[in-house]
Amino acid sequence: MVIEKQGQVKTGVLAKAKLSRRDFLGWIIQFGLFTTLAGMIAPALTYLWPVTRRGPAGGLSDVCAEDDILVWGGKKIILAGSAILVIRTPQGFKAYSAICTHLGCLVEWDGKKREIICPCHAGLFDLDGKVVAGPPPRPLPSYEVSVVNGRVMVKV
Repeated sequence: MVIEKQGQVKTGVLAKAKLSRRDFLGWIIQFGLFTTLAGMIAPALTYLWPVTRRGPAGGLSDVCAEDDILVWGGKKIILAGSAILVIRTPQGFKAYSAICTHLGCLVEWDGKKREIICPCHAGLFDLDGKVVAGPPPRPLPSYEVSVVNGRVMVKV
């Protein structure tokens, strides 16, 4: 604010707070750069954050008939909001979470090599769900499996 009194010019606090066009454009550019960086960094951090959630708990769920899965075969299913990999061995059935403990990719069963493979980052798990190679930090969570009247049941 400029006050003129009998030829004297006094500057007030408001006159110093006036924002120039150059400063205004500088703030707009800085805000745009910050928004762009945040938009690039946030998805990258969520991608790198390890997946640790499990689906909701429940009781026994019917998966399929016992004969639907061949020996050394596998089947991927969704139960109670969780992806589960059911594997049949000559000794019986095993079930593990089909979500890799590294970054949450879906794992695949390789019946020829008899191992669980994470295709995203070359993670390998053995028949017991333990980490054999790659970046996964811990084994796959396992589920209880039982066969009742020729039906495969998984407890989630």
